[in-house]
Amino acid sequence: MSIFGRETRAEHDRAERIGRWVRARTPFAIFSGLFGVVSVLDAVTILIGLTAGTAAIVLGVLGLRDVTRRHGFLGTRLCYTGMVLGAAGIGLSVVVWLVVVPMIDRS
Repeated sequence: MSIFGRETRAEHDRAERIGRWVRARTPFAIFSGLFGVVSVLDAVTILIGLTAGTAAIVLGVLGLRDVTRRHGFLGTRLCYTGMVLGAAGIGLSVVVWLVVVPMIDRS
């Protein structure tokens, strides 16, 4: 994982831990969390905030179903986190669209 020089044992161990963590979670949960964070961070550009928020909620629901069907996967808390962040991103996008944009137009 080292950019310059040789990879240390600590870097190798960290990469292995992260790999195990990712493989233990359902992909829906990981992408739900990712899209949830994107929707909150990019709520100002209304289209991306709404789209990413909706994707986070849908992927969170699919992830919860996947976790209950396949008992080897984890990721329930990550699914809930993605859904909450997605809803927050949608809410922030709506607030920006209904409150902030009209205030800017009046100026």
